Amino acid sequence: MQYNEKRNRIIDFFCKYISNVSFVFLVIILVIYMSIETGHFFPTFLYMCVFAAIMFIAKFYIKHNAVKHALAIVSYLSFIFLVDLHSLPYTYYIVINKWSILTACYVLLLDNILFPLIAGLYPALRIFMLLPESRAGLYPIGKIIGTANGQICFTITLVLIYQLFGKVIIERNKYKKMSITDSLTGVATFAHTIETAEKMIQSGGISILITDMDRFKQINDTFGHVAGNKVLIKVSEFLKAETEGLERIIGRLGGDEFIIVVRNDGKNERVKNLAEHLSKAIREKQFVIDEELDPIRLSFSVGQANSSPYDKDTNIEKLLNKADIDMYFNKCKNHRLDIFTKNQKPQLPKEGFELLNVLAEKDMYTYVHSRYTAHYAAALAKEVGLPDNQVELIYAAGWLHDIGKILISSDIIRKNTTLTPEEYVLIKEHVSYGLNIINNLSLPVEIVNCIAYHHENWDGTGYPNKLSGESIPLEARILQLADSYSAMIVRRVYRKTLSPEDALNEIISGCGKQFDPKLVKIFENLIRNKFKAA
Repeated sequence: MQYNEKRNRIIDFFCKYISNVSFVFLVIILVIYMSIETGHFFPTFLYMCVFAAIMFIAKFYIKHNAVKHALAIVSYLSFIFLVDLHSLPYTYYIVINKWSILTACYVLLLDNILFPLIAGLYPALRIFMLLPESRAGLYPIGKIIGTANGQICFTITLVLIYQLFGKVIIERNKYKKMSITDSLTGVATFAHTIETAEKMIQSGGISILITDMDRFKQINDTFGHVAGNKVLIKVSEFLKAETEGLERIIGRLGGDEFIIVVRNDGKNERVKNLAEHLSKAIREKQFVIDEELDPIRLSFSVGQANSSPYDKDTNIEKLLNKADIDMYFNKCKNHRLDIFTKNQKPQLPKEGFELLNVLAEKDMYTYVHSRYTAHYAAALAKEVGLPDNQVELIYAAGWLHDIGKILISSDIIRKNTTLTPEEYVLIKEHVSYGLNIINNLSLPVEIVNCIAYHHENWDGTGYPNKLSGESIPLEARILQLADSYSAMIVRRVYRKTLSPEDALNEIISGCGKQFDPKLVKIFENLIRNKFKAA
């Protein structure tokens, strides 16, 4: 294992430095070589220094590929001009010569194959152009063919070997990156994070932070795993942005947990308060996971453990354990915010909000559906002409109307196939369960009526009391209509959602059967006006 790590470090060193050092070395050799070969050392040396400057600028300062190629062409033409100016021979007896060195420079300078091939094959072409002169006895034909073929073989071999070696390095780096990078979020893997932390702690103090998302399972259950993955990506981007400028590494523990290892010298106040800052910052940030839904606020609990540069006995395992304990302690004491941002707070006692938190933990879909039901019920109540205080009560009832579902099995609530008769009986019990839950909250009668009668149908076919017509309280009739519309348009995993237009048509088809005809007419106008405004 140690041998492999040493070999990897050597390869990394070569990839990072040796190619650049080799390029500089070859250019310098070429400058000296040409200065000596021309017989005019000083003027040629100055000329070749300009050539070298162009090459160095192209290699180390120019990032734009087209500009780099343009400078390569300029340097190559200047080199040919110098060769022709001094009538330097194109024939030679050994492969390592000014042309082969120049070809090697362009191989190291440019990523493509074409230009180094042209640069290296040009002298071979010039040598072949000497064939007519061989008949006059000036050059042996064997020498011309041999040296030209030598130049061709050297150029092709050099270019191909370097390109193949480069591809091997690229693939090796790709798989190495894959082995240390989380494929979804792009942060480090847990193993690589711990390995880095071990190195960091050897040279000074560090802080380890562990974050755990609140209600992430409910986000997955409500919006699906694709949306959940988007949330994880956005959270990783958030952590990167909020820790920018610190010496740190961010990793993924797995699931919705992240780990951050930060250099801590004991003096940096930003590091000292990092856990508190992250917890606050994420609550203030809005995340869009679906264009059709309101933005959401996320929250996570953060645990932090610090090691001082003077703590010789501190190890990573102890710090991880301490951070984990701190994270769960904070999770227990955290006050969780409502997940949707564009909410008007319902007028409920403290116990009512606690029940909504329980509902969100139990089934995020029901929580989201209740939010939309409250919104549409309040809008319809306003259109009906009810006073503001009654509108507020109906709005609060919308939030609580399905609160009884917290006592029903999650498997039944989230079932994506048709309910069995036994399961349907249990689902209908959520009305009586809800009334029992709110029994001690001293809620206004309007809210109680909404919870008790929001499944009673206009034609008397509803439940639990088979009420019909105007014997059903008005607030319950309003809420029932809003409840049905919301259930059709709010997106749920594994279930097709109706468009607002199709959902409205379903409401209209239930006019006089499930719904109060007068309310249906008012609701239709309300929704259609909303379509026009949009």
